Amino acid sequence: MEPTNNDKKSDENSKTNENSSSEVEALLNKLRKTGITAILTMNKKAQITMSNWAYNLVDQYDATLKNNPVKLKDTAELPCSKMDVKLAIKLLMLASVEKRLEDNTVVNLKDKFVSLGSFQSIGQEDIVKLINHISDIQKKSMDADTPSFPELNKYMDLIISEQKALLDEINSFIEDIRKIKKNF
Repeated sequence: MEPTNNDKKSDENSKTNENSSSEVEALLNKLRKTGITAILTMNKKAQITMSNWAYNLVDQYDATLKNNPVKLKDTAELPCSKMDVKLAIKLLMLASVEKRLEDNTVVNLKDKFVSLGSFQSIGQEDIVKLINHISDIQKKSMDADTPSFPELNKYMDLIISEQKALLDEINSFIEDIRKIKKNF
């Protein structure tokens, strides 16, 4: 039986997706190895490809944040690694500063960057304890008799520490962008 036009188009789309996926991965590897400024040495097509990747990833990450408003989130909920989310946000930040977009865009990206600190690797045992603890709290009203939860405290310390480091990292990145921009 001969393949139909739809079958041929499906094969072509599949090959295009594979090619673009491997192209994105190759460009990502370059950025991971040489740093965010490698985007400036890429051709226009590669820059657009990476820009689209960054927008899509940050949209997925934003949806994850909106769907899970609690302070502690499991890294398994992220659409990809923390490193790649950071890279995508920095790419958008670079474009925002480059295009002189409103400070509001920069502030929103900065907030998303710092929010990465709320994603922690949570052990299965702790997940069960957290679920049970939350269930207990929901059954009772939040009063003085509500027991503290030490497992949560260790994660909160991690979150605070990581968010402080992320804030320092993104502030330094923004300063670097502005310095570079002034020199041009």
